[in-house]
Amino acid sequence: MGEREFWVGTYTGDAGEGAGVYRMRRRADGVLEEPRLAVEAASPSYLARHPGGNVLYAVRELADGAVSAYDVSGARPREIGRVPAGASPCHLSVAPGGGHLVVCDYGSGTVRAVPLAADGGFAGSPAVARGHGSGPVADRQEGPHAHAAAHAPDGTVLTADLGADLVRSFRIEDGALRLTGETPLPAGCGPRHLAVHPGGHVHVVTELAATVVVLRPRDGYADLEVVAESPATAEPAAGTALCAAIRFGEDGRFLYTSTRGADVVTAHRVLDGGAALEPVADVPSGGHWPRDLHVDGAWMHVANERGGTIATFRIGADGVPEPAGAPVRAPSPVCVVPA
Repeated sequence: MGEREFWVGTYTGDAGEGAGVYRMRRRADGVLEEPRLAVEAASPSYLARHPGGNVLYAVRELADGAVSAYDVSGARPREIGRVPAGASPCHLSVAPGGGHLVVCDYGSGTVRAVPLAADGGFAGSPAVARGHGSGPVADRQEGPHAHAAAHAPDGTVLTADLGADLVRSFRIEDGALRLTGETPLPAGCGPRHLAVHPGGHVHVVTELAATVVVLRPRDGYADLEVVAESPATAEPAAGTALCAAIRFGEDGRFLYTSTRGADVVTAHRVLDGGAALEPVADVPSGGHWPRDLHVDGAWMHVANERGGTIATFRIGADGVPEPAGAPVRAPSPVCVVPA
């Protein structure tokens, strides 16, 4: 595999040591070069890229609760738009056709679908769906906390609500986000991020219970049922264990999760066409407090927020990541997105 460029989202100000969005290069041998500041921004912790490649979106999570769009076709990113997105937006995803940007707001529990123009710029007012509900963990589930979205093959937008222990299903129709279903998860589990397996099952990593819950669509993605629940780590995690990210490998045979506190990335073997999991191995994340991870073919990059590093791994034939050189220093990194 040849060289590749990546964007890095960070925390800034009182929340971290970053200064904005960074850019870094992976050499052909897998070694990462130190990231360089591309554009100053306030806590652009989570990023997403338009399929056209020339627009990058960034939350302003701990600043003014907005999302910025940047033209990245030139030498330096140039902000071309900004839309309000709630109290503390924490996750972005672009619909596969590029027509909408879906924003999950942890602070208010809302989900927004922002219409996009063909060139990736903002193209109108967002459709807003408000969350509801709470859970038994008093200090984390006092109300709804929309944490992430994923897109099902039929166009359904699936969201994880950490505060309400729900996976919600939406359709974007006639400029609105229409709720089509809600799937309860085990009480107090705190669903955080989710991913759709090529076979159709939905896998949800839970922050508070440190598990992966597997859902099967019964009548499309508006009607889901829990079919399995598996530990998020191969070995019991000692002390704090707060799961963060979930990603499938390139061919869907393996799933990867990151767990903060335990500071590991875990490889899971996918069984029964996506209906079940088997944790295979825990691998030290290459730093402290791993947040998002990016799987890029045979490579994996892990952002260790509090340790201030991005670690690179080579995924072996057995699906287990192996460190590929020393982690590179990066200021409060949260996510890594291909440029």
